[in-house]
Amino acid sequence: MQAYQPKHELGEPDLLQIKLLLSVPSEQRLRTMLKMQKVVLRTWRNRLRAAHPELSDLELTKLVFERLKQNG
Repeated sequence: MQAYQPKHELGEPDLLQIKLLLSVPSEQRLRTMLKMQKVVLRTWRNRLRAAHPELSDLELTKLVFERLKQNG
């Protein structure tokens, strides 16, 4: 079974999308980004907890950070 290889090629920029994003105040963009980050981290943590129920909370947190380092 071959490992998943993400595509790193970007298509043409969507100028309308860029204009819409730039029209949103920077504070709101930052708030939205932080909320999305929280959801992603919680999802990763929950998946790792399901895969490794034997880990303590500290060990699980260390594993989350290790995975973050691996995946950027």
